[in-house]
Amino acid sequence: MLIDYSDNLIQSNSSIECGIKLLDGLKLKILFILDDKKKLVGTVTDGDIRRAMLSNIKLSGPILMAMNKKFIKYFEGSDLSGLKAKILKDDLKAIPVIQSNGLIVEVHALGAHPNQALKDNVVLLMAGGFGTRLSPLTDNCPKPLLKVGDKPIIQTIIENFIEHGLNNFVISTHYKSDMIKNYLGNGKNLNCSIEYLEEESPLGTAGCLSLLSDTHLGKPVFMMNADILTNVNFTQLLDFHLKAKTAITMCVRNYTHQIPYGVIRTNNHLIESIDEKPTQVSKVNAGIYIVNPETITNLQQGKNLDMPALINSELEKNSSAVSVFPIHEYWLDIGQIADYQKAQVDFISNFSND
Repeated sequence: MLIDYSDNLIQSNSSIECGIKLLDGLKLKILFILDDKKKLVGTVTDGDIRRAMLSNIKLSGPILMAMNKKFIKYFEGSDLSGLKAKILKDDLKAIPVIQSNGLIVEVHALGAHPNQALKDNVVLLMAGGFGTRLSPLTDNCPKPLLKVGDKPIIQTIIENFIEHGLNNFVISTHYKSDMIKNYLGNGKNLNCSIEYLEEESPLGTAGCLSLLSDTHLGKPVFMMNADILTNVNFTQLLDFHLKAKTAITMCVRNYTHQIPYGVIRTNNHLIESIDEKPTQVSKVNAGIYIVNPETITNLQQGKNLDMPALINSELEKNSSAVSVFPIHEYWLDIGQIADYQKAQVDFISNFSND
C-alpha cells in the first residue's frame, strides 16, 4: 500500500545519532536519505545502524556512513505489479518509486509491524544473585526488587518485554526468593505468565538454563540479568537472531576508556610514535542473550556454568555459532550504589510515562 513517508525523510548531512532518534518515533522503521537537491541517495534501517556500530563507526558520524546505497527501488512508469511480492520475498520495510532524477514519487510498504505482536518465546530472568555490592540496600531486599522510580527493577524489565509481545516469563531465584515470588506472583497482575526456578545453590550466569523444561524450549529463549535497566528493542533483537542463524546471540555495548598516559609504540629500541592519552573503544557484554533450544538441551542439569564458558564451548564446536547484537539504546547495569543512584535520575527521562 502507499504510505505517507514525509516523517521518514532525513538529510544526508545528519548524524547517525539523529537518525536513531528519528527512527525511534516512527512506526515504519526506515529512513530515506536525501541530498541537498532532495534526491534519494540511500536508506537506513535499524539493522544498517547496528552493522555500522559493528564496524566501529561512531554514532556522532554522518548517517551516510550507515546508509544502504544499494536499496531496492522502482522507477516511475515501470510495472509495479510485482512490488508487493518483492517486499514479502526480500523482507523489506518499504520500496520507493523514484523519478529518473532521483526524486521520490511515492513509497510502498505493507504497513508497520507492531512490536506488540505476541511471541511464544520464553524470557528467562536471572534474579538469584546476592547483590553484595549494593549492600546495605540488599541486606533485606533482593536486588531485582529494589525500586527505581516508582517500581522494582524487575517489574520495569518485565513491562518492557511485554511491550514487545513477550509475556511468558521464567524467573530463576535463590537469594530471598520468597520475596520475589510474593511480589510478582504468577504474573496475572502484570498481564503475563510467570514461573519460577529455584537454584538450591548458585549455578553461575548460565547454569539456570539447564533447569528449563521441554515446555519452555519450543523457540529460542531470551535470557537477561534482572538488574539491567534498558529499553533495547527486543523485537529487533529476535529478528536479528533468527536471521543470523546462530546458537547464541549476545547483546554488546561500546565501552569507551581513556588511557591516562601517553602510549608509546616501539620497534625494538626505537620509538615509532606516541599517542597522548588515547581513547579506546571495546565491545562489552551487556548481559542480554538469545539462546537456541538445542544448545540448552545439551547442558548438564543443575551444573554450575557461567556464560563465557558456554559461549566458548559453542565456539569450539563451531566458530560461527555466536553472533553479537550491538545496542545503541539506553542501558545501565545496576551493580553498585553509584549505578543505583544514576538509575533513579535516568528513569524519569527513559521510562516514565509522565
